[in-house]
Amino acid sequence: MKKWIGYLLLPLLVAAWPTLAATTPVQVSGFGVTESLAVENALIEAVRQVNGIDIKSSQQVEQYLHKKNGNSETMTHTQRDGSMVAKGMVDSYNLLSKNCDSEGCKVELHVNVIRYKAAGLSADSRRKLAVLPFTGRHGATFSSELQDLYTQSRRFAVLDRSQNEAYQQEKKLWESDNTALSEKARMGQVLGLDYILVGKVEQAGTRRWSENIALTGEIKHYASSSLRVRYQLIEVPTRQVKWSDSVSLNAGNGNLNRLINQAVKSIFQQTMDNIYPLRLISVQGKRVIINQGGKTLKTGSYFTVFSLGEKLVDPYTGEVLGQDESAIGKVRITEVKPKISYAELIQGDGDLLQKGQIVRPASPPAKKASRTTRSRAPAKETTQSGDSGGVIL
Repeated sequence: MKKWIGYLLLPLLVAAWPTLAATTPVQVSGFGVTESLAVENALIEAVRQVNGIDIKSSQQVEQYLHKKNGNSETMTHTQRDGSMVAKGMVDSYNLLSKNCDSEGCKVELHVNVIRYKAAGLSADSRRKLAVLPFTGRHGATFSSELQDLYTQSRRFAVLDRSQNEAYQQEKKLWESDNTALSEKARMGQVLGLDYILVGKVEQAGTRRWSENIALTGEIKHYASSSLRVRYQLIEVPTRQVKWSDSVSLNAGNGNLNRLINQAVKSIFQQTMDNIYPLRLISVQGKRVIINQGGKTLKTGSYFTVFSLGEKLVDPYTGEVLGQDESAIGKVRITEVKPKISYAELIQGDGDLLQKGQIVRPASPPAKKASRTTRSRAPAKETTQSGDSGGVIL
């Protein structure tokens, strides 16, 4: 038995099984003046238990001061207003028992409540992040490329906040009578953000000039590019700035696009190092596997491996600042996959490598200065033999 059920504050949808949904069975009781109202209340209670309820409450306090028999007396009047909203869908239910009398009905139901399941990897275990459009020249490039990097890192559930018009049109379609009831389970599944990344490109340009060489009559052309971008990583619920920095770069060859690419990678790396530093997930002798791949890592790049020690706590705020880190070696990326990367140890002791150790970007190892060996001419004899066989010094 399936039917529409709902009223002013507690709308409830009863529908068929949607493709991307899972049912949660619950057993509930319902009370009502009639059997149908008792069933309605039981179904609403089932949705509350599975999907929760939105409680809104307000309180107004009024105090009055008056005198009675020459004594002051304070009277307080408190008024509270509240509402509860539950929203969800029911796949099916069975009536287990019914008991009705002159005062009303009580029913027991077994209810299968539908919960929409998002396609792909669940976002429940990942922090939610959105890259808001950077302001300034080339800001759109920063936003799109950073969004690509965060998505490929697979550390965040990257949410989009720039296509609201398109989303509203799709929502209207879901709400229309032309949409199957099973599809309506998709509504109300918008995720909240943990972090937003905001930024401003304060300077981005290339200066070009020419000079005449009087001696040869030749004209030489020059170009110089400069870039400065400031960014902030903000925790949305508290509006706390978790990380703030700027990137300033210059290039004497006039290649602004290269500076933008370097700045994007720098912003991505700095924010990731503060939230999700890379880690070793497998150690096989001197061969290790890092828990990241895609565009974020490049073959031939170098990383330093750190072992983790004591937790460091700020004595004033109690905030955990991280752990003591000790460098134990350097690795070089040999192969990059979509989700992981392979590396080999080129410096350090392989016996100290362990799963869970963190890795941070490093510069290539310094090259040893080569020594050229010169062939020496044989030394001239400075000794003479005496007649008796001795040596004359």
